[in-house]
Amino acid sequence: MMQFFGQYGGHLCGFGGFLAAIAALLYARARVAQFEQSVRDLDWQQVSELSLDVAKLKKASQKWQNNVNAQEKVSQKDLLERALVERMMQQNGNVQQIRKIEM
Repeated sequence: MMQFFGQYGGHLCGFGGFLAAIAALLYARARVAQFEQSVRDLDWQQVSELSLDVAKLKKASQKWQNNVNAQEKVSQKDLLERALVERMMQQNGNVQQIRKIEM
């Protein structure tokens, strides 16, 4: 029995691998045929226009997010400046804040 597997075991494994490869090939071909059938009557002009619309929306959302981030950064800077001025006023009781006079 052991001699049988020793002599023909490699052939059996090779044949099993061959059958597995054929099964994988048939499965892949079926998937490709299913995909081809699903996109057969697709209007590719509309698909290209939709992809352009998606790109425009993505760019607009990135600009909006950048504006939000910039606004948040400015507000944090203002809060930091106010806290610094208040601390300086607490340390030096006679320091007056500089007023802007428009001319």
